[in-house]
Amino acid sequence: MQSDGTSGDLGGEYIFGEIAEQPGIVARLRAGPAPAWPDGGGRVVLAGAGDSLCAAELVAGLYGGIEAPQPMAATAAADSLGTADALIGISVSGRTPRVLEACRRARAGGAHTVAVTDDPGGPLARAASEVWCIHASPAGRLQSTDYECPQARQYVGYHHDVAQTKTFLAGVMTLARAREGAAGATDWARLERTLETLVAPSFFEPLQSQARACADAGEAFFLAGAGTLPLARFAAYKLFEFDRAAHFADIEEYCHTQYFVTRPGAAVVCLLDDADSARRAEEISDVLAELFHARPLLMCSADVATPWAEPGRRIEVPVGGSPLERQVALTVAIEWLTYLWGRIGAPNVNSFHGGFDTERLVAGTMRTIRGSRVVVDGTTLEEA
Repeated sequence: MQSDGTSGDLGGEYIFGEIAEQPGIVARLRAGPAPAWPDGGGRVVLAGAGDSLCAAELVAGLYGGIEAPQPMAATAAADSLGTADALIGISVSGRTPRVLEACRRARAGGAHTVAVTDDPGGPLARAASEVWCIHASPAGRLQSTDYECPQARQYVGYHHDVAQTKTFLAGVMTLARAREGAAGATDWARLERTLETLVAPSFFEPLQSQARACADAGEAFFLAGAGTLPLARFAAYKLFEFDRAAHFADIEEYCHTQYFVTRPGAAVVCLLDDADSARRAEEISDVLAELFHARPLLMCSADVATPWAEPGRRIEVPVGGSPLERQVALTVAIEWLTYLWGRIGAPNVNSFHGGFDTERLVAGTMRTIRGSRVVVDGTTLEEA
């Protein structure tokens, strides 16, 4: 049965539960000691794919002095790391093949290696020198390969049930807590309270009208400001899971490239984090309306002024006290919007593209595509 976009049954849906669980993840993270950031004095490389790549890029942009290459480039970078360097591999399942390969190559070269994972007993954890567990999902759920189990019917990752939505922020916050240390700029108790506000009905229920308007579009464009490109990528990835076409770009780069493939009626969402990006969004707003009948939906912190925005076309999140807090707030707003958007008209709001139904219909093709046989020093690593 298709969803009509109403919220009456949200409480029983998998992604709804994932978003609502995120304040608890902050509570668990701040209850324990912060991991120690590598201090060897050399390079620090973050390796991830999919949502984990988004997390790596976001953290690298927030703190500087950190590399976050694309997955294949991370594998190559691992070969150049030495004893003063560190590679931090990010994989919720602990089985992402390129992250595994990068970790093992870096460790073979003498670099310190860290596994950021939700499975402390998985392959990545065993391959690394140190493990930072993100504490987002029960390990048993990650290790399940039974596609008939209830969790698999709702959300299936590669070979296991991987909760991707909440684990993105769990990975970001685990990395940020280690990078900031005890004297960091983020007030973690305040961040937990902010998340409690953002997962409440008073925040997400008003987003349903914007979601319904976006759902009529044939494709989506997420346009980023100075520091929100990783979030634009993350937003597009979320819509992919509902089998919807989406693009992401820096707002200025969009004007030079993706503008040419925009079609009438497209949904355009601007993720604004400063006055410059807000001004650029204002400049292109009339052009988008005239050429494509598209009115940008603005998503920004409360202190980013957009007096020109049309009524109902601005999603505002709390300002936050640190750059991390601002990005986390925007992330939760993105999670709600893409979830409410994607579920409208979906055949089954808990079965995503690449999930249970697709695996069954294409007889494992997605697993074959995602799997990768990698070889390190003549040894074939397990497929993932």
